[in-house]
Amino acid sequence: MSEKIKITKRHPLSKKEVKELKETIIREFPNTPIQWEKVEIASYENLDIYIDNGIPCIVKTNNLMFPTLLCLLKKGYQWINGVIIDRGATNAVSRGADLMLPGIKSIKGEFNENSIIASFDQDKGVPVMIGKALYDSKKIEELIKQKSKGKAVENLHYAGDLIWKISVSL
Repeated sequence: MSEKIKITKRHPLSKKEVKELKETIIREFPNTPIQWEKVEIASYENLDIYIDNGIPCIVKTNNLMFPTLLCLLKKGYQWINGVIIDRGATNAVSRGADLMLPGIKSIKGEFNENSIIASFDQDKGVPVMIGKALYDSKKIEELIKQKSKGKAVENLHYAGDLIWKISVSL
């Protein structure tokens, strides 16, 4: 029924590779809780997952790097900006749908267009999706007030997707 996920390679990063990775991640996410002590890389098809002290924390795919939901849930998520979404939107993005403007209730922090952000469930307060913002935070607030429709955040990662399945299997 479900195919076994076969990691094609997994090995520790050199100190130089860790330093380069850290510089890249810190530029985008300055307050990330990654410790950078024991970092490994695991690869599967076009995905590279960076593991920090046993927790899969960063995904690199198609020239994009972003945190895993598992990392946010285990290491904290106060440091990542995003949007607060209603139950209907949580259900939709948890099945892989992109986030539409009507599902957004408020903004958490400030971000630019194309920034990697999290979508947080309004009731539970936990991140349910990692995505790429199609507008900056001010524009999304403006569009919400105007009761606009349309896509606001491209879904990159949600609980139950391939990245999630790989993360929990590592």
